[in-house]
Amino acid sequence: MGPFLLGVLNWFCVVPCVFLKVPQIYKLFSNKNTKGLSLRGYLISCSRFTFTVVYHVRHSYPLIYYLEYPFLAVQDLVLIHLMLYYDRRLTTSTATTSVMTYCTYIAIMMLLPIQMMQLLQVLFIPISVFGKCSHLSALYQAKDSRNLSLFNWAITCLTCIGRIITSYAKLGDWLLILKFAVNTTLNFIVSCMIVYYSPSRRQPKKSV
Repeated sequence: MGPFLLGVLNWFCVVPCVFLKVPQIYKLFSNKNTKGLSLRGYLISCSRFTFTVVYHVRHSYPLIYYLEYPFLAVQDLVLIHLMLYYDRRLTTSTATTSVMTYCTYIAIMMLLPIQMMQLLQVLFIPISVFGKCSHLSALYQAKDSRNLSLFNWAITCLTCIGRIITSYAKLGDWLLILKFAVNTTLNFIVSCMIVYYSPSRRQPKKSV
């Protein structure tokens, strides 16, 4: 793949992610309830995005290959705190503890040996699957996707496909490629479930 096409694909992955979860945040803010959402799923997602940033930094990969992940991690943090707030579990102590835990997590990741980072990248694949399954389980139990943003999950699926291509073309990191392939599949399944459990789709048709 030529440098121009690779650059276009990189920016295709980055630009939508800058505001990717804003529709999800808006839905949660508007509906003011967490039905169909998985707090555990977003906690795992946030830790995974943060680890991905540190992993790329520690391997000295070009910034354009992971620029979207800091934005995604911040948006996940907003979602997590909104979910805690609407579940009446957010206190000053909870917020302070979460910030301190997050900063400690980053510091530990930055200090680990590179070999340990490779091992954690392998371990994060099943952890990521568990996180996505938490979203699937919450949606299946609620059988209502009004609180979930199809745009969010569909674009995430497309950007993961883009990252499979960029990781193969430039980085040659097969752990990253495997991770993106797994996430693409699971994001597609979640997107399909959002459509299936859409209130407008499941609303009974009026007889003429």
